[in-house]
Amino acid sequence: MAACLTLVACGRKSGEFEYAWQYHYMDSRYDTGSDMTAVDIISKYEPQVAPLMEIIGYTDRVIESRRGPESELSNFAADVIRARAEKEIGEPVQLAMTNYGGIRTAMPKGDVRVYDIFSIFPFENDIVVCKVKGSKLRQFFDNYAKKGYVECLSGVELVIDNYRITKFNIAGKPLDPNKTYNFATINFLLDGGDGSRIGTYADKVIDTDVLIRDAVVDHIKSLTAQGKKIDPKMDGRVVIKNVERN
Repeated sequence: MAACLTLVACGRKSGEFEYAWQYHYMDSRYDTGSDMTAVDIISKYEPQVAPLMEIIGYTDRVIESRRGPESELSNFAADVIRARAEKEIGEPVQLAMTNYGGIRTAMPKGDVRVYDIFSIFPFENDIVVCKVKGSKLRQFFDNYAKKGYVECLSGVELVIDNYRITKFNIAGKPLDPNKTYNFATINFLLDGGDGSRIGTYADKVIDTDVLIRDAVVDHIKSLTAQGKKIDPKMDGRVVIKNVERN
């Protein structure tokens, strides 16, 4: 039997309460009954919380995102954006970009729940597709090269050396300045988010109305249905050298 030391009011004297310490024994009487207030709160929110606890996939390691030039989780996110954008608009999407700042934590080892994806991608960011001419794409990425970094990318082979682009392939071919590319990203990066203004380079912007985290959840469920685990890789898509790292 456990005992709890409590402070109790014993009465009033001269207009003030007097207090004394007493032992209160915790016996089997406290094994029954429920805190109905707590039960009511839990019951109210349980239908909303339960879907977040759904296990949707599995990974055999912690998958991390570290700022540039690439990481496993950032590659994964950019690849999902590009694939989902392509599905939504029914056209090839040649490249994609999201921001490292929008990836807030690592993907845990073991079972992956919907909750984990909400933790990684907590912001209400829609996937959008920008139609951008190659010459403007080059200007856009030249601005990043001058800073010595880029955000998370998919569909490219990009080399930045001494703050200049020395290789820029899109979908396996050199950038064509006269071609219009479908460039998938998130609406946060259209006009100033994390310093990106890709929207100002675009001839047209298509909003898919699909949140990045929903696209990631759907993609992981698809992997699981195919009997696959979550297993992104770094592949050398972006190389940055001879720049000062802040």
